[in-house]
Amino acid sequence: MPILVTVCLVIVTVALVAIAAVAFRALSRMNRVLEELEEGAQILQSTATQITATGREVQEFIISVRGLVPPVRRAVDALGLVGERAADLSFAVLDEVERPVRKTMGLFRGVQAGASFLLNRLVHSGHAAKNGGNSDG
Repeated sequence: MPILVTVCLVIVTVALVAIAAVAFRALSRMNRVLEELEEGAQILQSTATQITATGREVQEFIISVRGLVPPVRRAVDALGLVGERAADLSFAVLDEVERPVRKTMGLFRGVQAGASFLLNRLVHSGHAAKNGGNSDG
């Protein structure tokens, strides 16, 4: 029976060594996984810090833009008023200038038509005198 006990002890010892080896490999892999998780957590933490800093910068930018909106709005309103006043002034000037210009153009056209008529009469009367004094037309 001592041989049987010895064989059993050897088998148990080999089994324990195998279990220890598997446990060691599992712990080694678990250690690598934990290291990678730790690196990921550090990256995540630095990313969160960067996101927080970026969020602060965005908030500061928004606050500064909010400060610019009222002056820009006032400037746009002022430009709108200037544009309206310029349009009103243009219409007033056009109304004051258009009537006299139209009258002057009408007078000019009348004088031109009259001068043209007189020149045509003079030219035709000159031809009539050269043709023997007949003034048919």
